[in-house]
Amino acid sequence: WQHKQFLGRGEFTLTFGDYKVAITVPADHVVAATGTLQNENAVLTAAQRARLARARTALSPVMIVTEEEARKAEQGKSTAKRTWSFSATNVRDFAFASSRKFIWDGMAQPVAGRNVLCMSFYPKEGNPLWEQYSTKVVAHTIRTYSKFTVDYPYPVAISVHTDHIGMEYPMICFNGGRPEADGTYSERTKYGMIGVIIHEVGHNFFPMIINSDERQWTWMDEGLNSFVQYLTEQEWDHDFPSRRGPARKIVDYMKGDLSGIEPIMTNSESVTQLGNNAYGKPAAALNILRETVMGRELFDHAFKVYCERWKLKHPTPADFFRTMEDASAVDLDWFWRGWFYTTDHVDLAVERV
Repeated sequence: WQHKQFLGRGEFTLTFGDYKVAITVPADHVVAATGTLQNENAVLTAAQRARLARARTALSPVMIVTEEEARKAEQGKSTAKRTWSFSATNVRDFAFASSRKFIWDGMAQPVAGRNVLCMSFYPKEGNPLWEQYSTKVVAHTIRTYSKFTVDYPYPVAISVHTDHIGMEYPMICFNGGRPEADGTYSERTKYGMIGVIIHEVGHNFFPMIINSDERQWTWMDEGLNSFVQYLTEQEWDHDFPSRRGPARKIVDYMKGDLSGIEPIMTNSESVTQLGNNAYGKPAAALNILRETVMGRELFDHAFKVYCERWKLKHPTPADFFRTMEDASAVDLDWFWRGWFYTTDHVDLAVERV
């Protein structure tokens, strides 16, 4: 159903499949991957297995591989090998990370009567920031997105530390945010890390579960995700300095040079300002629709119907627009046309009273 070339900006689009993967690495490595670990007895110590068992039901993070164990593993390079086996069902891709530096913690997030195991893998350079926040943010994201979209269907959700990037795959994502060498960090670094974790974990829902074609309609992935990211950030902290969502965040873009502004429906490879076009403007549009046009209750109902109706399927923009109207019984053609198909903006003034 998707045969477009990979050109970078539109990232990737895939159909669903089942994966059974065996990854052979040095014996002192820890592996994080899409899916459920199948052979913990072969790759973890008895103490680590006991901690993992506690993490599966704990409502706060449990250390599975401690910083002390990670530091010890860093001191040498094992010549022995160890194979980690993973299984994942109904996912559109597979990704993994492997390192002898990994600290590993986890906790449970109840969703629809079962526990999702939320985990983080990070080096000592990520602390104290990662130990304090990462897994809690993963759990908060799974809980909040499940409320606004669909119940998270997978058994695990993972955040892996990187130096600066953010990138998503089913059940696992890679997130930046690192304190200074002395362990201190600014509020900007803290909120930046929390925001990127929410965004990348949120991609499990858009497009990993509600599987739109990001190559063709990047906003259906990034824009919808940025909108729910905003809701999730505000539930984490009402004073969260969200980058996208509020209308004021796109004022400068909307009143800028029209030669650098394309309709949201434009293919990602032809967009001049991808961040504003595919992330910021759709997120602001949906926030306005929720707050001033439909109202929160009706919008949330219609949005959830869309997510339920199109989970594990391949929706197009028309499917989103029609479902929002069908579920709410509100004609929104004017809204979609103005916000998504044109670069028009409101320009009204009172000249005389």
